[in-house]
Amino acid sequence: YSKGDIQARRGTLAKAVKGLLDQNLTIANPVSEVGTTNFYLAYHDQKNNRGLMEDIAKLYIAACPKLTYEAKHCRSKQRSGKGILRIGFLSSYFWNHTIGKLTRGIIQHLSRDRFEVILFRPVGKQDHISKIIDHTADKVVSLCGKLEKDQEQIEAEKLDILFYPEIGMSPLTYFLAFARLAPVQVTTWGHPDTSGIPNMDYFLSSDLAEIAGASKHYSEQLITLKYWAPYYFRPDPPKNKYTPSDYGLPHGARFYVCPQTLFKFHPAFDDILGELLRRDPKGRLILIDDNKEGNWRKLLVERFFRSFPDVAENVIFVPRMPLKKYLGLLILADAVLDIPTFSGGNSSLEAFAMGVPIVTWPQDFVRGRLTTGLYKQMGLSDLIATDVNSYLRLALKLAQDADFKRRMQDDIKANAHKLYERFEAVEEMETFFLSAYKAWQTGTVLTNPTI
Repeated sequence: YSKGDIQARRGTLAKAVKGLLDQNLTIANPVSEVGTTNFYLAYHDQKNNRGLMEDIAKLYIAACPKLTYEAKHCRSKQRSGKGILRIGFLSSYFWNHTIGKLTRGIIQHLSRDRFEVILFRPVGKQDHISKIIDHTADKVVSLCGKLEKDQEQIEAEKLDILFYPEIGMSPLTYFLAFARLAPVQVTTWGHPDTSGIPNMDYFLSSDLAEIAGASKHYSEQLITLKYWAPYYFRPDPPKNKYTPSDYGLPHGARFYVCPQTLFKFHPAFDDILGELLRRDPKGRLILIDDNKEGNWRKLLVERFFRSFPDVAENVIFVPRMPLKKYLGLLILADAVLDIPTFSGGNSSLEAFAMGVPIVTWPQDFVRGRLTTGLYKQMGLSDLIATDVNSYLRLALKLAQDADFKRRMQDDIKANAHKLYERFEAVEEMETFFLSAYKAWQTGTVLTNPTI
């Protein structure tokens, strides 16, 4: 696809949504009849998605009014104070997945003097991380995947707060988010885009990752906290020292590794990648293959040969691999590249844990500012580019100037501890949760807290 193709398809979608709103559409069960979300809109980098996301939400509400079901305890006018708040966590990805890694520490370390933590687990994958997460919650409720029954199960817990680590990655959780199942409903940057859903009250972000005026990007009330990284468990470095041969890579080349999922590669990034490979004849762009039988790789290769045919053969795809070997690839890289339009989050936390520098270029929306937020939390800025030329200059310097790279590595190793296992980050979230519930209890509007 191309930038023009993205614009055309978005235009078609927006027009179709407007048209369907006038057709009295009826959907009995959106989870099974629709079965998809607006996930890929966040990767288009066209403009603020808020208006389109709100229109899509209006369409679903008009077609399926039961989506906006309101739990009985949320209607109560008796809003007395409570000693311990019941907070629910709901996601389809509480396993060895980005969402599981980002939320595991929060679930474990929320104060049990203030909160009772209930985990809602839809049918799905389970592994060693899911067992750890289940064990640290006070209660685990299994959902069946049927909208109304799951609404009833969540309502039965009489939650005070319902926290969605992401909205938009799973059809079930997306459509559950339309209901009012707790007085306070919150989402965050597990999928870094607004939901457009009227019953979602707050979007948790950070001062470190938002631009001035960013509240306009969200249908939710934007809350910017001091800390960007959650309570994230720092991974240990691999015991093995990997070599290019372990990945089938040529010796004597310079490796520019961009470890992002292939669908994140926006056409606007192609020109940068092509120019980078032209300026460094020894450079090889290393990408990680998809898990869709090579379909994304095939599309991307075709596009690269249109975008930069003279150096497209210098792109190498390596197979997906276990975590330790993946971390070894990051350590082996001469330079790790962030995608400007959709930055790394979990992948950047993993890289910084290894002391690996990343070249990043923040854009206007939070989806392109995740790595920048992590750098700011560490108090570092040398590898934050401001335009195309500075991005290229930094990437080439990182790969070709050994002294510069060593300084960047030393800076990260000296400051990376600021990103991991920070109780302060959990305490800040606790303060927000308590403040948000009090605002509901008193019928007031929560101002963006300074914590």
